[in-house]
Amino acid sequence: MNTQVPHARLNAALAEAHSHLSALQEALADWQLAQPVTGLAQIDGDKALKRLSDQLLFRFIKLQDALGMRLIPATLAVLAEPFEAWPMQDRLNRLEKLGYLSSNQWLQWRDIRNRLAHEYPDDIEGRWANLQQAIQAAGEMVQCYLDWLDKLEQRA
Repeated sequence: MNTQVPHARLNAALAEAHSHLSALQEALADWQLAQPVTGLAQIDGDKALKRLSDQLLFRFIKLQDALGMRLIPATLAVLAEPFEAWPMQDRLNRLEKLGYLSSNQWLQWRDIRNRLAHEYPDDIEGRWANLQQAIQAAGEMVQCYLDWLDKLEQRA
């Protein structure tokens, strides 16, 4: 079997994920420097905080998309797993068994992402809770991705 194609796809997925990772790490560091942030009213009244929160949410979503749509299948392909017909849950379960991620944690991140996509503007408490959960999840996702990279490097 030709291993060049799966490795090329993996490298492309890693490049995409890494660009989002870098921006997300910077935004998370800036968020820590901006503390204490006490609510959406404070964010809405401060253009820099608004941009920062937007960047955090955008990069959280983009990193999750890059991992889910590109890195998960690319990793399974490099590992020579017959994943093409598998639903996402089976892919997550297999990668969990191989030590790349936690399936439950992934599903929690997906739930947060979905709540962000379907927020109601007048639900201030819900939006604030979603933002806080997304920031927490973003830090977890960064660590998951870094651990994933270590595991891939150990394999090489």
